[in-house]
Order: sequence, then structure tokens, then C-alpha cells
Amino acid sequence: MLRFVILCLTLTSVLVNIQDVGAVDAGGALDAVNNLAAVGAVTSPCQNGGAWSSTCPALPKPYLIDMNLSLRNFVVAAHNARRNRLALGELPGYGPARRMAFMRWDADLASRAELNVKQCQRLRDNCHNTARFRNSGQNIAYFAYNEAQTGVRTDQYLLRQAVSNWWIEYENANMAVINSYPTNWAGSSIDRFAVMAQQQQIAVGCAASRFVKNNLKHFLVTCNYAVDNVVGKPVYVNGPVGADCQTGMNINYPGLCKITENYNI
Repeated sequence: MLRFVILCLTLTSVLVNIQDVGAVDAGGALDAVNNLAAVGAVTSPCQNGGAWSSTCPALPKPYLIDMNLSLRNFVVAAHNARRNRLALGELPGYGPARRMAFMRWDADLASRAELNVKQCQRLRDNCHNTARFRNSGQNIAYFAYNEAQTGVRTDQYLLRQAVSNWWIEYENANMAVINSYPTNWAGSSIDRFAVMAQQQQIAVGCAASRFVKNNLKHFLVTCNYAVDNVVGKPVYVNGPVGADCQTGMNINYPGLCKITENYNI
């Protein structure tokens, strides 16, 4: 069972970026024996029937961000560009990948992410699995800022910040983590990077909400992923770039397999 630490948060008038709580056991990886344990699990966002949580402010009303085609493409490209660099062996401290998947948008994962951001608080949930993706992963980011900073805090700007902040955790990990995902990780958080770097990560779906609380504007974003890492299994298999891609290499991302590559997940 995952154990989560509670963070006490103090909001100031400057921009605050609050990442989701990292789990004690390497940040959310499922044990190999229990990697389907979350299927059918029920937590508050599952029980809320798609309505906004009572923890959300009443006025002004919170609202969901329209994840239009432009934002969806932006999120997917932000992931694929980083994965491509990693797979090519261009990320400092990391070797190339033999079979790194190309990612695409998934509407079901995005719908489950909507349930999460309707909580108006940064909390992981156990209801992000879908009929297709039974061992899904999840990343959450939370920003608070004052009225004077509103102009530059566009939806795309904050989505970029979220993805960048998750990915920068590569500085806390290493190839030992990549070769065998650990349990009881004692260092700084690695799970947000690791789920983005998973070689079988074929899909992502995200949602975001905005609301006002304590005189600050808030932006909450959740991204759900096709798969999560499994303790004792590799995040990706190190070796010659694309050596195990059965369909060939992606024309736009030469470190990733083609979109038609089939992964058994």
C-alpha cells in the first residue's frame, strides 16, 4: 500500500509551485505482485459523480480549462520531445533506450484527470485506471499566484511549467533507477520523471482547473499516464537507440519508435 506524506503549505504573494506528494516507496510505483491493486478502487473523486468537491470555493466558481486541440498537442509534444532526448542518450547521466514509445493523447485518461482537478486540492487518487490502461500513472502540479502575476500565467505557460518541473527530477535519479525501479527510495523525489520516462508510455491525458482561494488564484493540473513503473522492473531498457523497435523509428522523433509500435500493456 502506498504511504503518502503530508506537506504543510504556506502560500505567499509570489508564485508558488507545489508538486504532488511523493510516496515513500519510490513515489508511486506498484509492487510487481500488486500492480493491479488500484483497479476498481474508490476514492472521493470517484464517489463525487463528476461534481466539484465541497472543498472548492463557492464563489467565484471554479472552472475546468478547455483542453483544446492546441493544448493537447502542446502537452503531447512536451512529453515526446523530452522522451526523445532521453532515448537518444542526450540527457546528462542517462544512456540511450532500445524501445522508447511515442506518446499520444487519450481521452479516457483525460476524463479521469478531470475528476481529480475537481477536488481543488493536490491529492493523488486511485481511480485513474481505465478499461484499457489498468496500471496507470499520475502526475499532479499546483500553482498559486497573486493578481499582479495573472498576465503571464496563461494555460500553456503553466502546463509548460508543470511538465518541466516533473521532468527536472531526472537530476535526482540515475541509471540504477532506470535499470531497476527501486522501493523505499531515500533520496529526493524521482517518480514524476520516471513515469514520463517509462519506455511503454504510449498515452497521456490531462485536465486542469482554475479557482480562487485565500485571495490567490490557483491552477491545478493532473496528467494520467497509460502505465506506471513497477518495482524491480526497468523504466526503460538501455542499449542502441531503437534497436528493439519492431516498426522502425518515428520520423519526427528519431529516438522514439513509430506510432504503430505495439506494446503489451
